Order: sequence, then structure tokens, then C-alpha cells
Amino acid sequence: MKIVNRVLLTNDDGFDAPGLALLAQAAEEIAEEVWIVAPSQDKSGVANSLSMRAPVRVVNRGVRHFAVYGTPADCVAFAIRQAMKDTPPDLVLSGINNGSNLGFETLLSGTVGAATTGMLLGIPSIALSQNRDPDNEVNWDSARRHVVKTLRQLLQHPWDKQVCLNVNFPDIAADKVKGIRVTAQGMGKVDGLTVDATRDPHGEDYFWIRVQHGRLDRPANSELKLNEEGYISVSPLTFERTQTNEYQRLGALYSQDF
Repeated sequence: MKIVNRVLLTNDDGFDAPGLALLAQAAEEIAEEVWIVAPSQDKSGVANSLSMRAPVRVVNRGVRHFAVYGTPADCVAFAIRQAMKDTPPDLVLSGINNGSNLGFETLLSGTVGAATTGMLLGIPSIALSQNRDPDNEVNWDSARRHVVKTLRQLLQHPWDKQVCLNVNFPDIAADKVKGIRVTAQGMGKVDGLTVDATRDPHGEDYFWIRVQHGRLDRPANSELKLNEEGYISVSPLTFERTQTNEYQRLGALYSQDF
């Protein structure tokens, strides 16, 4: 049964990524009309970046399909404000990402960035990612089996307009998935960055920047903890990032007028 009139799909892995193809198949089951507006190439790690100082070029890749030479946020902005401006989407789905977007990763993720851009433009938005072991090929099993069911459940009840949803499928066989849990973001598994220097054939240095994973605290309600326990984690995210305790503590210290 179709439950959405018009859905916009995007990602940060690129227009030809397998996760986007998987999401498109799922979207056909829930939506009357599916649009795909995705980056022409991999744009992982660009967060909410917008091309503010460069033109954005777009190539038509078929009926309601566009490849954008820009970021995931560019894709959502172009789709809603140009390609679909007369008939805007009822829903933005971003993903399915090849790898997790848990904890601190959500601040880096172009997948999540696309969803927050949809939220900014007033469209209910969901980011979806398939957790994986970084040393092995991604196993799409749990996402493939459960994405339609997950979307149908999430879309039964509307959420606040200042919130987008961040969904992560666990890296286990589909029949081992226990269910869906609403989670808090937490810190996840990123505890730093590495910058490695390499020389090109001309003797010039260039650098690889990567996130560094470690064993951090895993609060009981965090998306990483629940995802590792076999649940599909669903975290409601918003733009507000003020740390309440420090806001109150610092506010008490610096409340004097000059």
C-alpha cells in the first residue's frame, strides 16, 4: 500500500551507489512518485556543506532522476527549490549509507546533512545508514529486509518539524534484528582524527584524513549501544546543539553587564 504521494531520494555515496538503488526499490513500495536527486560522485563527510561560492551543475539521468555536481545538501536544495518547486516532496529519504552514522559521525555525514537540509526546508526527512565492519564488505541484509517495514512504522505518526530522524540498521543477518528502538545520539565510536602524509610520483606531499574509532562509553539509551545489541536505532535530531548544563553553569559565571 502506498502511504506517501511524492518522495525525494538522495545520498552522499553518489548517484550510482548500491545503497541508493536499494532505497529506490523500497521507496517504490511506499510512494506514488519517486524522485532521485543525488551527487554525481561520492561526497561522504561533507555534512551540511552548501556550494555557496561555486555554481552547481545538474545532469538529467532519466525521468525524475538528476545527478548533481555538488553536495547532498545542494541536491536537496536544488530538488525542493527548482526541480520539484511546483510539486514539492512529502518526504525526503537520504541513504542508504554504506556504513554507520552513529554519534559524532552524524556531524560529519552528508547523508544526515541532506536530511537536516530537508528539515530546514520544511519537509519531513529521514537519514538511513547500514552499519558495517570497516574491515569487511558491507552486508546490506538487515537494511534490505527491514527498510520498508521501518519506514511504514515511522510514517504512521508525524514528528516535530524541527526534527529529522537518523536510522541505522545493525550489521547482522536480517533474521537476527530484534526490532526498532528510539535512541539518543551519544558519542558513538569516533574518538579522533588521523592525518597521514603520502608522496605523489612528483615528490609532493598529500594527506589522507580519516576518523579514528575507539572504545568509548556506550550509554544504555545511545544509538550505538542499541544498534550493537541488534536493534534498528532511530534518533530524533535537531539543529539545537547547546549543552544545557554548561549553558547554565557559564551563564551564572558570565551574567554581569560591562
